[in-house]
Amino acid sequence: MSTREYAAAQVARVQVEILEQSENTLIIRWLEPGRCHYGEQRWRRRAARAAGVCVVSQRAIRRGEDVFRPAERPAPRNASAMISVEACRLLNMVSGEFR
Repeated sequence: MSTREYAAAQVARVQVEILEQSENTLIIRWLEPGRCHYGEQRWRRRAARAAGVCVVSQRAIRRGEDVFRPAERPAPRNASAMISVEACRLLNMVSGEFR
């Protein structure tokens, strides 16, 4: 399934919780009802290979933009999903305000 197809069909149903974050790595909990669940999944920072949609912010992602993507092998069922680096920065700013 292409990134664009994944975004259109699945983004609204996905539940993502960022458990840990560094500059180049995320550890997330991913729940997609009826499709897959990952309790602790490692994602790495990369350039987007194709246009798509951020599963956290639901904003458009352009090819070449910095994103986080699943890093595991073999490729998981959510391998084409992306989280915008900018969305992670915004989440950090907002969560810092409530601490």
